Amino acid sequence: MENQPKTSQWQDWALIALRCLLLVVLAVELPTLRTTDNVLYAQSEVTIALVIGVLSTVLLLIPIMFPVLRVLLPPIVVVSDWILMGLVVYISRGDTLVTVAAGGLIITTSELRLKVYWGSAQAIGIILVVLLVRPEIAKLVPSQAAILSSRMPIFILALFGIVANGWTYAIQKQIGAQEAQLLAEKKNRESQLMDMQERTRAIYDMAAVLSSTLNYEKILQAAMNVGWLGLRDKKREIPEKLVSMVLLFRASDNYLHVVVSRGLTRLDEQRATPGLDGVMGEALKQTIPVFGDSPRKDEELGNFVAFQTMRSVMCVPLRAGFDNYGITVYGSPFPDAFTNEHIELLTAIGSQATIALQNSHLYQNLLDERDKLIDAEEEARKKLARDLHDGPTQDVAAIAMRMSIIQKLLEVNPTQVPVELRKVEEIARKTTKEIRHMLFTLRPLVLENQGLTAALGQLADKMKESYDQPVTVRVSRDADRYLDAHQQGVIFYIIEEAVGNARKHAQADMITVNVYKQEDVILVNISDNGVGFDTTEAEKKAMDRGGHLGMINLRERAEMVGGTLRMESASGKGTSITVVVPIKDKAGDGSSTTMKAQTSAMRQASGKTTKLEAAAMERVRQQSGNK
Repeated sequence: MENQPKTSQWQDWALIALRCLLLVVLAVELPTLRTTDNVLYAQSEVTIALVIGVLSTVLLLIPIMFPVLRVLLPPIVVVSDWILMGLVVYISRGDTLVTVAAGGLIITTSELRLKVYWGSAQAIGIILVVLLVRPEIAKLVPSQAAILSSRMPIFILALFGIVANGWTYAIQKQIGAQEAQLLAEKKNRESQLMDMQERTRAIYDMAAVLSSTLNYEKILQAAMNVGWLGLRDKKREIPEKLVSMVLLFRASDNYLHVVVSRGLTRLDEQRATPGLDGVMGEALKQTIPVFGDSPRKDEELGNFVAFQTMRSVMCVPLRAGFDNYGITVYGSPFPDAFTNEHIELLTAIGSQATIALQNSHLYQNLLDERDKLIDAEEEARKKLARDLHDGPTQDVAAIAMRMSIIQKLLEVNPTQVPVELRKVEEIARKTTKEIRHMLFTLRPLVLENQGLTAALGQLADKMKESYDQPVTVRVSRDADRYLDAHQQGVIFYIIEEAVGNARKHAQADMITVNVYKQEDVILVNISDNGVGFDTTEAEKKAMDRGGHLGMINLRERAEMVGGTLRMESASGKGTSITVVVPIKDKAGDGSSTTMKAQTSAMRQASGKTTKLEAAAMERVRQQSGNK
């Protein structure tokens, strides 16, 4: 469309040039032409014809110079041509050669600019002008009557009109087809450019989201936007009919839940599916994109209302390392709607989204660990406050009370003062031991300097010295070297907390601590022969109070080193706590521990244990039974 004004403009100027050329030819030839009587044509008539031709040509400049008036150009051309043709025929007294030459030139040159219907009107008008003027000339020049009665010029002019209009129609048809093709190509390129701009913008937005946020919902929404644009097919006009969703596993039930979606009903958005069967189950098992051609009959996708009308589906698993985070599902109402290009695009998008999702998951784990550390520190402060209140604070108050009694005895019965002073001394010594034990549990220097075995031995000695509580410790010879400083610190805290709880609540004659290596884990068992308790009821009460209970704190501590903790107890049968800690790969980068920690967390969520853990638990029970 932008080229049309330029094309019309050069055609207009070409028409002006040809008309000027025609006027020049007429100006040169008409004054020299003679009649059949060898008489020159009247010069005044020739001049009038040339002036009218010049005026009509000048008149054509007005619509050319002013595009608003361009619509007036065809009628001006046609009317001026009629007048010019009439004057030429009249001046030449109907000369056949002049009539045919002038008429042919006028028709041919005008067809350059006129449309077919205007060209046809012009040709018919010129023929009518010739037919009307020739009888008048016959009246003025009777000797020309025989020549003027000839129909040959009319036929020639009609032939000129037919050929010129047919040629014009063919050219205009070809030009119109080319313009339509160019216009279609232009629109197609503009559409492709807009599509490319939208995809680029979506990819940029996705990159911005990946680099600026760790919110997994925003990450998945940005990834779905890019995938949506990549699947959009404007030729088939299916963007509004596409259905897509991202489902992630939830640890609480290990089911796939819809996180973000397009085209799903509200009921579908609240639906959960196990991800074990159908195309989703196959994609998760094979860890590659999988296609389906009948979602309505699929074991799991058939439960989603939005997929009932879909005829092809593509599932892309969201997987990083050995972990399946979830799956992305795209549905189309057309069969075989997904191509290899779509596979590459959606797989790349899924990979980037999975990496970002993994980062988000790791970041959330860091936040959770931070909160756990803060809670553990707060719990340690509360425990220290309770221990100080229940132990040294009471003893210091007893010392103050005893000193007040001694002051009164000095006045009433001085002989009893030495007895009371010895009691004060005993209380002071007991308080000193308790404070030293607290300092030891807060920061056992022996653990940092000599390791876990020495620290546990000193813990047993201090329990006997401070509280007269027998504690038996057995540590296998090679256990220490398989644990790093962080693991030893966490294990010591768990043992110290468990032993302290047993001393306070179990009324046990003996507390036993066993630490040994079995295959690729370290097993820790703390057991007592005390009164025991109902673990289920205790955990329920703890959760009702917000989870601030010793055994929940112990379980969280075990998870900090990728381990699991199991507690077994019953009224009158004592208590047994078993901790399983995976051994880190000394030659590796700790990835083995990370994987085991993730597996442990999944086991904890599902309530399952490995065969190794089951065997370890059975061994602990057997040892407890033998005792």
